[in-house]
Amino acid sequence: MTKRPKGVTRREFIELAAVGTAGVTTVGLGTSSAFAATPKRGGTLNCGMPFLIQNPDPHRRTGTWARQFMALSWEGLVTPTSVGERMRITREKGPDAVPEVQPMLADSWEIEKNGARYVFHLKKGVKFHHGKELDSGDVKWSWERIKDPAHRSTARAILTQFLDTVETPDKYTVVANLSRPYAAFLIGNAWCNTCILPKDSIPQGAIWGETPTFKPDRVAPPGTGPFEVAEYQQKHQAVFKRHENYRVPGLPYLDKVVYKIISKPSPRTMALRAANIDYANGLESNWAGNILKGKMDKIEQPIHLKEEKLIVWAHQYGGTHALYPNSHDKLGNSPFRDVRVRQALDLCIDRYKLCKVLYGDLMIPKYQGFHPAISPWGFKDIKPKPPNIEKAKQLLKEAGYPNGVDVDFYVTPTWGKQDVMAQIVQQMAKPAGFRMKIIPQVGLQYWGHIRARNYHIMVYGLMGEDPMNFYYYYLHGRPEKPWDGYGILGAKDEIMNQLLDDMAGEINPKKRKAKFKKVVLRSNELGYFIPYGEPITVNGWNEKLKNFKPWNYYFPEEGFREVWIDT
Repeated sequence: MTKRPKGVTRREFIELAAVGTAGVTTVGLGTSSAFAATPKRGGTLNCGMPFLIQNPDPHRRTGTWARQFMALSWEGLVTPTSVGERMRITREKGPDAVPEVQPMLADSWEIEKNGARYVFHLKKGVKFHHGKELDSGDVKWSWERIKDPAHRSTARAILTQFLDTVETPDKYTVVANLSRPYAAFLIGNAWCNTCILPKDSIPQGAIWGETPTFKPDRVAPPGTGPFEVAEYQQKHQAVFKRHENYRVPGLPYLDKVVYKIISKPSPRTMALRAANIDYANGLESNWAGNILKGKMDKIEQPIHLKEEKLIVWAHQYGGTHALYPNSHDKLGNSPFRDVRVRQALDLCIDRYKLCKVLYGDLMIPKYQGFHPAISPWGFKDIKPKPPNIEKAKQLLKEAGYPNGVDVDFYVTPTWGKQDVMAQIVQQMAKPAGFRMKIIPQVGLQYWGHIRARNYHIMVYGLMGEDPMNFYYYYLHGRPEKPWDGYGILGAKDEIMNQLLDDMAGEINPKKRKAKFKKVVLRSNELGYFIPYGEPITVNGWNEKLKNFKPWNYYFPEEGFREVWIDT
């Protein structure tokens, strides 16, 4: 008899076990058997989502939950190449052949002065939600707002690190003059990093939803996306209504999209199976694992569950779950300020066992930020060190902890099975002398530790399209307050700073990758963060949702612009 997983109720367990793998059919990409041919207008799509963006300011944050929200309402000059296209090109030519971006709000662009000058030509007639036409002044204002440290934008490093001046020679042309050649400026202008907002829509220094003195007359900043934000309740739901003047004629078909917050994957999965929602982002891994058992070669292909009238789709997004030890030499009273303690913890973790226990076959062990099978920034020859408890003990002794060390381990249990993961890591590290106290926290209380550097160890996801918003963002020293020359994770490493700067300024792809490899090797050796795995995301939707082809986009929810509901 199968044992009920910890944390799953008896009722949930019975429902999750009921389907097994019966009635499973693989649907070919783009085939008509699962999708209707004639679009229908109107209707509301109800979605089960783990979280919402922390505040409806797309310049403030660019993490996974923010992107799920941003995908409907805001756009950038370019968009990252779609998941399906990435996988096709990777299979045919390898990951190095995948183009970074495709046009979005920009029709075309030129790269001049060896990568130190970018000229973008905008689409004409694009309307924001409040009716204003997009022009070059909006792009300039958006770039300059992100560059201003007062707005604490997570896109600042990848977009404006080397942005010097901006020219707007005419209404539809915008020019970026950089202080040095910079290869990541294109991906920095993708919608998931840099959404274009209308000029002066937010006062200087204000953050939408955070600044008490700024009281806008709209729920969220106007964008150019297919849907406009009509309601935003961060812990409950968001409602998006159709943008009547969307730049693609005829789209979208839906009247509304509703994001309902169902933070745990089990009730989210059951809500989809009970037809209480039409779409679920992130299905429960045990149930999804049964569906995909023996079918892991079907990753990136939709699977039709005929008996349940559902379609599921598993895909590798590229995000990495990692431990964040606080390496700051002054703040937080962290034992991880000693590199030997960080190295000792790394030697305690059996990544393969950890991933298997957490997600079964639906998690890929990782020892670096990017996966070499799907990203040009991954390295096949960088492997994890095998667990070595005796060596870990010796390192702790050399660091001044011959009798072991006490560690506060902060986790947010509503994301990534962190509560279970922390218990596994706790037991793996215990024989070496780590005495871990697991402290669950949620919301801003959890994220505030990073900015204050008053923690020992945390866990979070590393994500991004380029080393600039993956490694540079976390490890490069920042001169502004509150960082004072330290990186976000507490490191103050001039050698790392130089390696990151060399990588950022190299425009030759092969040379840039070679320079980036030095960054990865140094980060791994010094244990600035400890990657452990990448979950395979499994989304699902009711078969009455037609023409949903998430593989044609970089983020699944972008595909809502083309779907309709067949009732």
